[in-house]
Amino acid sequence: MPTRSRPAARPGAAHFTLFSRGRVYGIFGALEDVQQCTARLLALGLGDQDVQMIVGEGGQRALDEDGAHHGLWGRFLRMMQGMTDERGHVEQYARALARGEIVLSVDVSGQPGTVAQIAQAFRDSQARFVNHYGPWVVEPLHA
Repeated sequence: MPTRSRPAARPGAAHFTLFSRGRVYGIFGALEDVQQCTARLLALGLGDQDVQMIVGEGGQRALDEDGAHHGLWGRFLRMMQGMTDERGHVEQYARALARGEIVLSVDVSGQPGTVAQIAQAFRDSQARFVNHYGPWVVEPLHA
């Protein structure tokens, strides 16, 4: 596996906040599939800071399903997301982590026009529940 992807283990890392837009997330059942996808993403020119693996208990804390690890603001944001589809998405990613699956997150905010190529890399690598979270929009990528 390329060493340039990194696990999300820091409780301070925030996913699905107002400041984490411009990302593609997908669920992988096997590490080999993540390795294949990561290699494709790096070949597309994405840097190591753009690709992030979210795994295990540390990943669950970083994802912070109920916002408890990110204080009052985190809890408030998760409550507000309860009025949108996004809350269900956060819960689905959290359930996948609890089952031992891997969530891959790719920052596309500085890569205009690459979402289709990234979606194809996810599809070719057996990812499921792949979505692009842009400003004010969630785009299902159906991998």
